[in-house]
Amino acid sequence: MQKKIVAYLFIFYTLFTIYNTLIPFQFHYGFSDLPKLVKQISWTPYFTSRGRVSLVDIAGNIILFLPFGFLLFMLLRYGRSSHPILKCLFAGAALSFLIEFSQLFIIGRDSAPHDLINNALGSWIGGIAAAIYSGKVSTISRKIFHDLLNSKPFALIVVIIGIAQSLSEIMPFTVSVSVSSFQRSVKNSNIIPFDYQSIGKLFLNSPNKNDLLGFDFTLFFENVFFWLIVGYLIMLCYQLYWRKERRAKVSMIFLPIVYFSVLEFAQLFIISRTTDINDIISGSAGIYLGYFLYSITKNFRRVPIAEDGIDLLKFPLILYIIFIIFAGLRPFDWTLAPDILAHDLKADHLIPFYAYFRKHSLWNIFDLIDSILYFMPISLFWTYKLRGRGISFASIYILTITTGLLIGLGIEITQIFSISRVAEITDVLSYGLGGALGTFLIYYFEKEIQPLRVLREEN
Repeated sequence: MQKKIVAYLFIFYTLFTIYNTLIPFQFHYGFSDLPKLVKQISWTPYFTSRGRVSLVDIAGNIILFLPFGFLLFMLLRYGRSSHPILKCLFAGAALSFLIEFSQLFIIGRDSAPHDLINNALGSWIGGIAAAIYSGKVSTISRKIFHDLLNSKPFALIVVIIGIAQSLSEIMPFTVSVSVSSFQRSVKNSNIIPFDYQSIGKLFLNSPNKNDLLGFDFTLFFENVFFWLIVGYLIMLCYQLYWRKERRAKVSMIFLPIVYFSVLEFAQLFIISRTTDINDIISGSAGIYLGYFLYSITKNFRRVPIAEDGIDLLKFPLILYIIFIIFAGLRPFDWTLAPDILAHDLKADHLIPFYAYFRKHSLWNIFDLIDSILYFMPISLFWTYKLRGRGISFASIYILTITTGLLIGLGIEITQIFSISRVAEITDVLSYGLGGALGTFLIYYFEKEIQPLRVLREEN
């Protein structure tokens, strides 16, 4: 099954890459125009007619092909192919050449040798990462995963959330250690709680665009709400697994402040990220409120629970459902102004992934992954409970995908009336995909992980 999963993911990602880079497939030139089009190519690497290629564009093209190289290496490894890393390099270059050649015939798209170099480099790095992972890292990570799954399953949820949030906070991975970039990051940092006034505005009379936008209380509350759920789960893990450990209580008190402070400090070295003391306050406050909420709701948990304790997740899951609705409707700046409605009702927004064509950005990739993961926890819990009733996976897929699409559609419809949000069909599909992914993970657990656990227990 693992080989099939890798093969399907590789095919999907390859087609997604082609689709995303060539959308909307409006080819304005023919092969007879090829000699003229070739002459228009800027053959100087990392320079175009508009000047030097930005670091963000370089990083984006490299990162775009990382999964391609990673998945291809794993696929070649399953087939025991020789020189898999080298093949990842050439395959990435071949796919990039196909895309760059096709883009020659589209008005407004630039074909350049540095894109091919970056894509090939990304595929090669992805292959190297897969080679490293498939060695000792894979063995160690699987052992940690299975140990947590067998002994502390709820702690596994907290660990996954912590890793995912750490990665999201250092997006788009455009690290810079230059003095000028660090000075600019410090200048843009906010040190005023419950407000936004950058150091540049306070001390250097040099405000930035975020100073003009001001403090967004709804975003602050959204952050608090999310980490409240995580704090509740941490407290649940403490009661189940860590009560007898001496250092557990001290760690729970000081770890949130340290965790969020480290993340915000790391953002000083990330281009396009802003260090904000409000993120430290909202994250830490959310965790502590989660502890408090767990303590005051203990009477509501005195109900019969399943043997595996899965019902203990009902309350945090209800909170999570409220959270995704709040996050989807935020910032509640609805209007019936005709120009806002006309902007959101464009036909372009009904084309899947068209937003990624309009603006190539690592943020778009992050936003896509984020949208897919939004509904997945609900689908996971729901699928697990339905399987306990003996309902088939085929029926569950229909339920979770349909529900995900309906929730996504409901949220996106409200965004048609929002001044600052844009309704996209892509986000609706992402919720449906999240529903399918949650159900598939339970399917994989039953078919692959559960039999191994039974086998280990018998031995």
